[in-house]
Amino acid sequence: MGGNRTCMQCGTSLVTDDIAIYMKLVSRTAQRYKCIDCLGEQLNCGREPIEKLIRYFRESGICVLFR
Repeated sequence: MGGNRTCMQCGTSLVTDDIAIYMKLVSRTAQRYKCIDCLGEQLNCGREPIEKLIRYFRESGICVLFR
């Protein structure tokens, strides 16, 4: 999953969940990604709703990106 492991906006190092949620919410074919904070800013929702989605997808097992 993903070749570029830094946020395209702020340059912070990314973890697997950052990349997976970006692919889930923005583009499955993305080659560059944003960290959760920058994605929350882009989506005008902040960090907390994105973290809740990550927990939901991970616990439900319905998305292969979070397995």
